[in-house]
Amino acid sequence: MKQNPKSGLKPWKPGQSGNPAGRPQGARSKFADAACADALKHWTSGGSDVLERVKKEDPSTYLRVMFSIIPKDIAVSIEQRNGPLDSQEMRSMRRVVDVIHAAGATGIDAETVFAWIEDDLRARLAKTIEVETIA
Repeated sequence: MKQNPKSGLKPWKPGQSGNPAGRPQGARSKFADAACADALKHWTSGGSDVLERVKKEDPSTYLRVMFSIIPKDIAVSIEQRNGPLDSQEMRSMRRVVDVIHAAGATGIDAETVFAWIEDDLRARLAKTIEVETIA
């Protein structure tokens, strides 16, 4: 085993803890589980009444609590070009995305996929041109 040139100490073996007397595995999740159970117990015994009172008496605290319970990994971005999409347009866009995913085109560049869709639509909607033959 190589020694760390700065400290002269050997690195730990795989699976070996640097602090064997440290926090036991699962201790943090046990605490979180117990805290959630306590919060649920308090909520079911009148939490909604307290929340209503805080909303009326201290709206800033109410908002802080509401935003603190929203998961941090939610990111929403909306790009408005000619105004927001209405609900039917949003459902249509969701359906397009679902179809693309169902077809397995998720790893393909979006511009390529949209070009295919446009080409297919143009071919399907093309009008037949009557051509007169000269005899």
